[in-house]
Amino acid sequence: MQTTTATYVINVVTEDENVITFYKTMPTKPKTSKGRKSQNDKLCKWVEKEYPDFTSYEILPLSK
Repeated sequence: MQTTTATYVINVVTEDENVITFYKTMPTKPKTSKGRKSQNDKLCKWVEKEYPDFTSYEILPLSK
């Protein structure tokens, strides 16, 4: 059975230098470069909204 979800590992560094690492599952797995860019933009906006005191963050796909 083929999965249609995509899971990402997100590392957020806050202003007080705490590192928060968590997994986020998105409902679709993008297949095109345009789709991957769109999914990444959504994740970036989500991180910036949820953690306004971030200094940096990294988003990595868990599997391809």
